[in-house]
This record gives sequence, structure tokens and C-alpha cells, in this order.
Amino acid sequence: MDNKTFLHFELKTQALAIGERVKGGTFRPCIETIPTSTLKGSFRDHFGLEDVLAIGFLREGTYQKEIFTYAPFDSFLGTANLPISLEYLKPANGTKAIEADIYVVKNEAVKLLVKDAPTEISLGALKSKGFGGCELRYIGEIKTNLKVGYLKGRLLEDECSAFGITEVIKPCYGYLFYPTSEVSGVYKKALFEGSIIEGPEILIKGEYKYDS
Repeated sequence: MDNKTFLHFELKTQALAIGERVKGGTFRPCIETIPTSTLKGSFRDHFGLEDVLAIGFLREGTYQKEIFTYAPFDSFLGTANLPISLEYLKPANGTKAIEADIYVVKNEAVKLLVKDAPTEISLGALKSKGFGGCELRYIGEIKTNLKVGYLKGRLLEDECSAFGITEVIKPCYGYLFYPTSEVSGVYKKALFEGSIIEGPEILIKGEYKYDS
């Protein structure tokens, strides 16, 4: 298989809340990666692009966790619901911004992203509270070699081939909320961090050695 070509972007933000989807409860933890489903929704909303496959990885040392508590307002009843504590990411002490690397699978549809960069997008929850505003800057094309190791992000199971993953050796499954429109979506089976795969080295954190 030919080496997969990706478009590499740098993302910077001051506050990011991409939460685990938990039924009920008043605490919502924040994940430390940017799933394909989150980026797909953002690129569709900001650029009208439907055929974009992208995944993001936060740069270690640029962020730390914090808690934001708010009471969602029920407009129908005219009352506030029980307070919810949401974990979010903010710049680490001594840094100016959270930084992340975004890798977009190269195809005809993504030329607009390169043309418009640098540009601004939004990601995650609580946009009305000032969270998720991001600057996106184009770095360049990158071709990667195959490597066996631990997946460091989250992508849909049916996106593996498009990302150049040639083998899923040991999956860690979960579900991602996949947007089908601006107001709705469905849950789809996905590979989570820690899955052992053979694929492009940009997706890998930590080499895996086969058991003897």
C-alpha cells in the first residue's frame, strides 16, 4: 500500500470542551484528543464540506484540566436545571494557548481548507459560553510510514481504511456521536485510544511489539 498523504494543520485555542457523552449525572469528563466526528461536524458547519476525514491530537504540555459549572436553562419551563460540572481544557501554566496537530486525509474536497487557511473554526461544547474558538493554520503535506503501535485518537471503525490503517490487531471499541445535520446525529462504533493497529505513524503513540 502507498504511503498515505495527509494535510497537516496546527490548531490553537484558549478553551476546549470535548466531553464524553454520559447519560444522566451532573459531571461530564473531557477527553484529551479530537475525534474524527468532532472535526467532521466543524468542517461541515464552517466550510460546507461533507467529505472531509480528519483527526486531531493535542500537544502534550500545552494544556491542563479545569472545571466549569453551569445550570442549563430550560426555555420551555422557564427554569434552570440542576447545575452541571463540565471538565474542560485550558492553556497550561506558562503557555499562551492549547495547541493541537490536525491531520486531514488528502482529497479533492479539502482544497478549500488550504485556500482559506489561516482561518477560524469552533470545536466542542459550550460555544455560547466562549469555549471552542480555534485558529487553524496550514503547515503542509505529509506522507507517513506504516507502524504497529497504540492508536492515540478516536475514529469510526468504517474510517480505518480511508486513514490508511491496514490492520486492527486489538481494538478498544467505543461509540462516537456522528453528526448527520446541524441539529442531529447518530452513534457509531469507533476505535478508541489504546487500540493496537498497523497504520500511519502519525496515528501511533508507543510502539507495540508482537508477543513472542
